[in-house]
Amino acid sequence: MLTGMPEFFDALPTDYLAPGESMTVDVDGFPVAVANVGGESFAFQNLCPHQGTTLGGRPIEEGGFVVCSQHSSRYDVRTGACVRASEGDGFHQDLMTFSTRVADEVVQVAI
Repeated sequence: MLTGMPEFFDALPTDYLAPGESMTVDVDGFPVAVANVGGESFAFQNLCPHQGTTLGGRPIEEGGFVVCSQHSSRYDVRTGACVRASEGDGFHQDLMTFSTRVADEVVQVAI
């Protein structure tokens, strides 16, 4: 294996999340949020970078957006882009995203 190359790990069955759903999964000991956007899986950091609120398990809005329940930051789960800053202090930071693929009807995430 080459150093620095991401490795894919099984995360969840492809039929586990319906479109518009997300959840937190353990990927090689690291909590990652996975979302179903129109039948395609996207993986992103589980905690909002503002104050660490869990994003996995939040509903996914049409177009692939998740909103933090604490200060309403809004993120595009496909790209990680912060598209609306936090209410109150205007904190604005993108999410880390992770590559996904499907193998034998299992969503795999690269970390």
